[in-house]
Amino acid sequence: MFNLQTGPKEVFPYNYYSSTLLANDNRTGVISEACKFIRDADTFMKNIDSIKGCRIDENHFDLEKYSTFYCKQDVRILREGFVKFRNDILKEFDLNVYDYVSICSIANKLFENRVYFPNGNLYDLSNKPREFISRCIQGGRCMLSDNMKQKSEKKLIADFDAVSLYPSAIARLYTLEGIPKVLKDEMLSTEYLMRHLFDDDQKEPI
Repeated sequence: MFNLQTGPKEVFPYNYYSSTLLANDNRTGVISEACKFIRDADTFMKNIDSIKGCRIDENHFDLEKYSTFYCKQDVRILREGFVKFRNDILKEFDLNVYDYVSICSIANKLFENRVYFPNGNLYDLSNKPREFISRCIQGGRCMLSDNMKQKSEKKLIADFDAVSLYPSAIARLYTLEGIPKVLKDEMLSTEYLMRHLFDDDQKEPI
């Protein structure tokens, strides 16, 4: 994904490393036994020979030195991937990932810079309006048509898994603009809300 130079291919016999084996104070592993838990024995042997002091003799290796090599490889590649990701985000969007805790917060900041602020009629919400509107947030749901259980023995069922729903909705409907409006007494009824449900929307009801 990031076109990194990862170095030696990583091969690790996870299932060979057990609490019983590691209880052995000399941390000695049997190569022929470890090879039973991996697919690429040749690379495993090459890695053992490339790590200083890892091979003890023809059929034994140092468990701790090999696992240390493996962990350092993981951390190094993870770091290089993160640095590449950070540099790409800085270059493309002028955002420093150190300032954000998640990819979602980065995306939100990008929206702020390129959509919300240039619009001039979008506002941050806080206190009661924010608390009220946050009640509309729902987690992901899985359901059938009409929210009813269905059993079909003859017809094929299409497993439709929709993706990118939020971006698609924003592309079609954009987003709400302006500051929240205070409801008057005559508006506090279900009938009124249903009559005016689409007044401020940008798409007519079907």
